[in-house]
Amino acid sequence: MMDIQFITDAQGKRTAAIIPFEEWERTEKAKDILEHVYLAEIIKERKDSEATVSLDELTNGEGLTRADLES
Repeated sequence: MMDIQFITDAQGKRTAAIIPFEEWERTEKAKDILEHVYLAEIIKERKDSEATVSLDELTNGEGLTRADLES
């Protein structure tokens, strides 16, 4: 069983949890894997679709240039 400690506020409401570092590492690795799976699915769905916004339009809309992307 995992040893979890809780931090509470003045009213006794749980505001944070402290978990063993090994459990945190395991959770982070799992999160990374899920993110990669999610992104891979998005890429697969969009692979053959046409862009609705050009790269220049996207970067200009964000106040960036292509040079900013290279730095």
